[in-house]
Amino acid sequence: MKRKSKNFFSSNILVFLFIIFAIFIECISLCFVDLKPLISSPLYGILILLLAVSILLIISNLKAKAIISIFLLAVQSAFQIGFIFLYDSNGTFFEWSMMNQRNDAFATIEDWSLRWDLLAILASAVVLFAIIEILLFKFLYKKDRFEAYKSSNFVNGLTTLVLIVSLLFVVSLPTISAFHNSRLTYVERYLYGPSFNKYQRRGITGNAIYEFFDGTLTNSFVKYSSANLENYLYNEADPYLEESRYHGISKGNNLVYILVESFEWYAFLDKLTEEQSQELYPNLNRFMDSGLIATNFYAREKTDTAETLALLGSNPTNKFANYDFPNNEYPFSLPNLFRNSVEDNHGTVKQIVSFHQNDGSFYNRKKFHESVGFDEFFAIEDMKDYGVEDTWNQTLVKGDRTLDSQTVDAMKEEMFPKTEKGEQFMTFYITFAMHGYYEKRDNLAEQGYYDRLDAANVYPESETDDKANSLRTYAAALMDFDKAVGIMLDTLEENNQLSNTTIVMFADHNTYYDNLSYYAKGIEEKYNSELYRIPFMIYDEKLVSAYEQIENGKREITKFTTTADILPTVLDIFGIKGYKNLYLGTSMFTSVESVIFSRAYGIFITDKLVCYSANEVLFTRDDYTQSDFDSFIERAKQHLKKLEKLDIIYNTNYFKTFEYQKIWRGE
Repeated sequence: MKRKSKNFFSSNILVFLFIIFAIFIECISLCFVDLKPLISSPLYGILILLLAVSILLIISNLKAKAIISIFLLAVQSAFQIGFIFLYDSNGTFFEWSMMNQRNDAFATIEDWSLRWDLLAILASAVVLFAIIEILLFKFLYKKDRFEAYKSSNFVNGLTTLVLIVSLLFVVSLPTISAFHNSRLTYVERYLYGPSFNKYQRRGITGNAIYEFFDGTLTNSFVKYSSANLENYLYNEADPYLEESRYHGISKGNNLVYILVESFEWYAFLDKLTEEQSQELYPNLNRFMDSGLIATNFYAREKTDTAETLALLGSNPTNKFANYDFPNNEYPFSLPNLFRNSVEDNHGTVKQIVSFHQNDGSFYNRKKFHESVGFDEFFAIEDMKDYGVEDTWNQTLVKGDRTLDSQTVDAMKEEMFPKTEKGEQFMTFYITFAMHGYYEKRDNLAEQGYYDRLDAANVYPESETDDKANSLRTYAAALMDFDKAVGIMLDTLEENNQLSNTTIVMFADHNTYYDNLSYYAKGIEEKYNSELYRIPFMIYDEKLVSAYEQIENGKREITKFTTTADILPTVLDIFGIKGYKNLYLGTSMFTSVESVIFSRAYGIFITDKLVCYSANEVLFTRDDYTQSDFDSFIERAKQHLKKLEKLDIIYNTNYFKTFEYQKIWRGE
């Protein structure tokens, strides 16, 4: 018996070493995403390890066992490096729904540099493991004893049973978890549930495998019931969005809706004198001087999710509307409601069109924008016929982005068409110039933007500070967007349309590329709500005139607002009624405040708080009080209750079966 035990342990030293190295690789990797080197819920990781160990124990040939163990550690290391690269690129954890976006992922990656220190550590671990194996074969295992250590039938049977049970639970646990979660409300699951930090909970490898089975098997088991949704949407005493005193003030206006990529206040305001700002960014200053600004506007989403929020007022929790639900019926979208409003008021819709300087397949926009209600989506392949340069082949080589100024100048007749009396148009434009990659760009240099920065003695080039150079390129890219704003305002003015056009300009997210927000804002904390405070502005002469009269000359919206509030705000000022339970936000001109529950990052955000859940607070501002926390809890509950119902609407394509009720849209 002793001999058998000794033989078993001797022949499986490789397996025991594999366990040690696998745990080391997992724990050390967590440190590189600013987490503790411990997994808080290790069960799933243990099952995966048991599965791998069982496979190794069943293999009797020592050479095969050695090769496979090295292979498994190498795969595990590759997982760590790849998913930490994803985290560094945009701050997100891996989830299976991202696989829909795999063809677009490379276009959104801004920094191809890996964590070389992590790569060195993990590569060293795998090499060290291989060296130990070689030494074992040289000094412990003799050539004539490769087949000497064979496990008994009992051990083989037990190992096979462990393998089967481990595999069964690895495959089924995501479904079991989904079934359990389906019995919880979203408030219980997200607001009072465990940390949303998937890597801390299951580890990086564990999360990857969990997401695979969750995304491929669990979805087929989750059932969404639309029972009683009609009562929820329509039959409340007051089912409509709350109206402000400015309700309907912009009725009859054209609408220009601009999602500004990676837009930040700091580049053109905070770091410049007023004189420098006016010199370098005259058109943004013109826009602000004649418009309203939201000084407490926050966002923490990737572009596609921000776009969905802006067009639909909501987004699904664990999926992407543009990929998972591109064929849904969206009668509650902004383009559809804008069209219905114009027609109900006996006007004529000239056009409802969207623009972006990437391929039409990017984020599936060609299809998705059609479903949302646009007459046409102009992608780069369409705009090339108008003279817009396609810089895609230069993007990965030189980092160039198609210039916003060139695009708006070439497409201005399509973006801002001349209208006859009674005609209205809506234009949605997603900018491109500031979309990451902040190495020096040739096309920005050709426009003389860097020279103008030097002439103004701001954002100087540095030989040692890469962040300073990134900020310099960002400031130059913003100058190009400023030029585009000037072309837009001048075109509308030339067409005698500026006075009857509402221009809504908002950022999708902060400059998270290259962690530029941390550097530019002087913030060291991993989570700080100030990181997510970004611009929102409205140019609307009727609205501004009324707002100044009521607010004693002020033109600032100071309450906490989010991306989800944009669509309800537009509906409010255009006098368009909407069912409040179809939208996560509220009008910025009402007293009701929203909350951010980030679809991409799994965190709650207000201007004073960042947290994973009510039980795991990540950041609070110095003036944070218990009253602020109580307010957050109530707003988060309301948000999650809506989100729970909205997920049903998305997943069942509810409005394909149930008619969107016709609602009165007049004054």
